[in-house]
Amino acid sequence: MKLVFCLAALGIASGPVKADSFASPWSGSASDKAQMRLVAGTPHMPGGYVAAAQIKLAGQAITYWRSPGDAGVPPTFSFRGSENLDSAQVAYPAPQRIDEQGLQAFGYRSGVTFPIAVKADDPAKPVRLRLTLDYAVCDNICLPARSAAELVLPQSGASTNDNIITEAEARVPIPLAKDDVAKEIVITADPGATSLRWVLIWKGDGPAGDLFAEAPEGWDIETHRLADGRFALVAVQQPLKALPPRVPVQFTLTGPRKSYVFTLGLDLPAQASTLGTK
Repeated sequence: MKLVFCLAALGIASGPVKADSFASPWSGSASDKAQMRLVAGTPHMPGGYVAAAQIKLAGQAITYWRSPGDAGVPPTFSFRGSENLDSAQVAYPAPQRIDEQGLQAFGYRSGVTFPIAVKADDPAKPVRLRLTLDYAVCDNICLPARSAAELVLPQSGASTNDNIITEAEARVPIPLAKDDVAKEIVITADPGATSLRWVLIWKGDGPAGDLFAEAPEGWDIETHRLADGRFALVAVQQPLKALPPRVPVQFTLTGPRKSYVFTLGLDLPAQASTLGTK
């Protein structure tokens, strides 16, 4: 089971007056450990916008990825109350593995920027983007935080925040096409293991730093770096029911220059249903 560390909910404090039309004021929490704002990029097409939720954290505080690991909770984005909004798609930069008092957390230290692709319902009218973001902030203890921001996305003009958004987009993993997965990933099961275990080998361009697995409900698959480009996958939790012959798992492979995301089916041995979890 995942461990969640939470204390009393935090309030929302108003931030300073916004400096320009391409950024909202900072929205802080009562702990003063975290602040969030919305920024917008230079518009390039009618009805389509690039925005981002920028979080800055005090000191060495951390917040979490969508799959937080052994500790913490994922961020929750709500755009309820937005005006002229057709869709807002949040992208997650690649996380890092963080040791939290012996637990493995997946997230971001000191801050993170989440790119948001925004589409207007009516391209002729501006979008008023309202975001309420619930997330956790950890620095010795973990506290839930809530920040709210609002920004009317400019339909013209040049933004001074383009670099912020571009740098965040560069950290978002690149999807690997099915053919590339077949060429650049080798995965084999370990039939002699006492629990479900596989070895994944990265043969693609560029070094591999870390690997993160997002498995279906009921599964928990740990990843361990063995050597350059080699990782062990261990199922430490599995459903207590008849298992399918293959389990689809989404992987995020990080590197110093590029990160990738791809889905692989993990083949289960015939005796998998008799294997327990450790």
